Amino acid sequence: MNDETEVLIIGAGPVGLSGALALGRAGIRCLVLERRDEFSRYPKANGVHARTMEIFREWGVAAGVRDLTGEIPENVVITWRTRLNGIEFGEISLAESEEGLAALDSHSPERFSSAGQHMFEPLLAKAADELDSVTIRLGAEVTGLTVGDDSVTAEYTDAGGTGRKVTAKYVIGADGVRSIVRRTLGITEHGQDSLGTAINVQFDADLDRYLGGRVIPLIWIANKDTQGAFIRDSPTRWRYNFDIPPTASPDSVTPERCEREITHAIGEDVPITIHYTWSWTHDHAVADSWRHGRAFLAGDSAHHFPPHGGFGLNSGVQDVQNLAWKLVAKLRWNAGDSLLDTYEIERLSVAESNGELCMNNTRAMAKTGFLTEDTAFLTAIEEKTDEGDRARQTIADGIEDQQDVLSNHGHQFGFQYDSAAVIPDGSEVIESTLADYRPNARPGARAPHSWVHFAGSRISTVDLYHGGFTLFTGQDGAAWGSAAERIQRELDVPLKSFALGRDLLPANETIAELLGRYGLTPDGAVLVRPDGFVGFRASTRVNDEHAELLSAVSRILDLAETP
Repeated sequence: MNDETEVLIIGAGPVGLSGALALGRAGIRCLVLERRDEFSRYPKANGVHARTMEIFREWGVAAGVRDLTGEIPENVVITWRTRLNGIEFGEISLAESEEGLAALDSHSPERFSSAGQHMFEPLLAKAADELDSVTIRLGAEVTGLTVGDDSVTAEYTDAGGTGRKVTAKYVIGADGVRSIVRRTLGITEHGQDSLGTAINVQFDADLDRYLGGRVIPLIWIANKDTQGAFIRDSPTRWRYNFDIPPTASPDSVTPERCEREITHAIGEDVPITIHYTWSWTHDHAVADSWRHGRAFLAGDSAHHFPPHGGFGLNSGVQDVQNLAWKLVAKLRWNAGDSLLDTYEIERLSVAESNGELCMNNTRAMAKTGFLTEDTAFLTAIEEKTDEGDRARQTIADGIEDQQDVLSNHGHQFGFQYDSAAVIPDGSEVIESTLADYRPNARPGARAPHSWVHFAGSRISTVDLYHGGFTLFTGQDGAAWGSAAERIQRELDVPLKSFALGRDLLPANETIAELLGRYGLTPDGAVLVRPDGFVGFRASTRVNDEHAELLSAVSRILDLAETP
C-alpha cells in the first residue's frame, strides 16, 4: 500500500510532534511514523524552558503544559542533601527574589515548566492529531529510506505487520539518538567522550515526610553509598537516577541494585514499587550535516548532550520550529531552496554551544558530589569533623555556582543567527551572559518580548506571531505599514504590521523605552521572521520603504523573482 504526503516525519517524540504541529497549522500535509505502540510512559527528558514555552504558547498548548505541574511553585527550587533524611547542603531557585522573578518575566511571557516528556507528549500528540493535515501512526517502524532528487520514499511496517510505502516531498528525521535517517544517509557525528552512564529508576513511594511540607521537584543526593538525584513526577511518583562508569553495561544493573541505591539515597528503608528503568550517557555529539537533499535531522538525531542545563529537548523543539517555517515557505510561498540550507547554518552552531555548556556543567557538578570518585571526600560529607565541615562547604560553594545554570535566560534567549536568512544592519552584536539576557532587535536576534495593550487587552508582542512575517514599526511608520500591505498582496506571503506606540501601547514603560528595546526611532521598522527572530531592521526612515522591505523579504526567502 502506498501513501503520499508533503512532509514525512519519522519519530513522534516531542520534536516530531512539534514539527507536525508547526507544519500542520500551516496546512502542510504531514505523516508522522512512530515505531512505539504508545507514547512515553517515562520521561526521557524533563523541563521546558521559557523560550520553548513561548513556542508552545503560539501553538496553543502552553497553558496545558503549565497545568500538568500546577502543584509545583513557579519559582522552582532545587536542593542538595546527603540523604533525604540527612544534612541539607543548600538550595537554589529559578529566581532568588521577587525582583528576580519580575526580571525573568520581563524577558518572556512564559516561565520554565518542570513537566516531563511523558507528561506533555500526549498533549502535543492530541493537538497535532486534531489538525486535518496531520496523520500520526503508532507502531509504524521504518525499514528503508530513499532520498531522490524530487521526492523521498520510505518503507515501513504498520501496527498490523503490513508492509507499506510512503512518498513525500521532504522527510524530517526526529527519531532520536539511534536515528535510522542519520544512519541510512551515512551522516557522521563529532563530539566528546562519555563521562558516564546514568541509570534512571521510576518508582512509587511516599517521600513527602522528608520535605517539610514543601513541593521540591529536584533533590540532589551525595554520600559515600550513592550519588544521584530524586525527581518528582507526582506526590507519590518519583525517579531516582544514579551513575555507573562509562565502561559498565546498563544491563548489569539489577532491580536489587536499584532498590539499594534508592534506600541509600533516602537514608532508611521505605516501601517502594519500581515501574521502569532506563539509561542514557553523559556525552556530547553533533551530526556533521543536518541536511541531505530533501532529508533533514532534528532533535536527538542531530545532537545529544547531558541533561544538566536542560537544553536537549528544548534545542530539539527549537530546531524543528526553525525548519518548519522554512519548509512552509518553500512549499507555499515560492521560497528558494537555499533558504532550507540556512536551517543547518543557524541551528548547528546553537547545538554545539548548548552541548558544550551541558558538558561543562556536568563536570562542574563534581563540586556538588556528582560524578566524583573521591571516596574520602564522600565519606567526610556526613562526618562531624573539621574535614566534614570543609567537604560540606565545598559542596555549598558548588551549589552557588549552579544558580546561573538554572537561571539561564541569557543562554536561552541571547544567541543570534548569522545566515542568508538574516539581513545585517551593521550594528554590533549585543552579548548576553549565561544568566543575564540583554534583549535587543539586532538582525539575527530573537525579537524582544514586550507587554503591550492591543485591542483592549494586555498581551505580549509574542502573541502577535501568526506563522508568517510580523513587522513592528514606530508610531510614525505608516509608510512601512503601507509597504507591508502591498508586499503581502504582491508576494502572497503572510505579513502583518503593527505600530509601536500607536497600535501597540506599552503596558509598563514609556513609548521611548519600548522603541529603544527594538533599536527604533519613531519612523523605523523591524521585520520579525515566522520563528520570532529578527530578519531585518531599519532603525529610521529610508527613501523607499516598499523597495527596502520587498528586498528584505525577497532576500530572506531567496525568491528568484520579485515584482
